[in-house]
Amino acid sequence: MSNAASEHTTTTPGSRTYKGSCACRAVRFEADIDPSAGTGQCNCTICAKTRWWGIIVKPSAVRLLAGEEVLGDHSRSEAGHARFCKTCGVRVFAHGHLPMLGGDYCSVNLNCLDDADLTGVPVLYVDGLHNTWAPIGSTTYVDPFRAAKGA
Repeated sequence: MSNAASEHTTTTPGSRTYKGSCACRAVRFEADIDPSAGTGQCNCTICAKTRWWGIIVKPSAVRLLAGEEVLGDHSRSEAGHARFCKTCGVRVFAHGHLPMLGGDYCSVNLNCLDDADLTGVPVLYVDGLHNTWAPIGSTTYVDPFRAAKGA
């Protein structure tokens, strides 16, 4: 499978298969996602401190390619399990069951996608810190490193 993100910007609608990994590459996965459909960041202490940038997909859209033996699980309830590499500590995806997300879900950390150009992808910011989950802002993502190269 090719990583279409290296060939196109993800602002083009449609699901594509992306490859991703943790920092040490012990955990590797692929996911069928459509970043143009919208992504999210929240300001709760866990998401803010781990720099989580997620997109919600159905569990069948995420496939673990390597690293099951080093995959850790941080959870506070069955509603959400944050999966991370026990070698490097990077959170690669999460999964759980929440009725407001349509039941079973998986959330992919977009920061873990390999070579994906996410310029122009919509980002919705929500207030998880105060447990309201209310939208507090939205924008489209601009990769500062790619922008600096073009300047």
